[in-house]
Amino acid sequence: MKSKICGISDTDTLRFLTNHPYPPQFIGFIVNYQKSKRYVDHKKLKKLLSIDKKKSLYVAVLVKPNQEILEEIKDLSFDYYQIYD
Repeated sequence: MKSKICGISDTDTLRFLTNHPYPPQFIGFIVNYQKSKRYVDHKKLKKLLSIDKKKSLYVAVLVKPNQEILEEIKDLSFDYYQIYD
């Protein structure tokens, strides 16, 4: 069984998760859905993704992504894309 914690939007929480003795296998970030209170803008996202993921994998959570957002995030250190709609 694998676990995922989604909607991470601050460095303290991310550091807690990645340094935990039993970290989640997947950590998700809300990339393009601005209506979500857990949405992370591109500048903050780059800062979060610079934190060493150690044993976890980073997931870009996208809602109806268009070509523009895919181009914007293609060079970021995501391991997976999770797409809705």
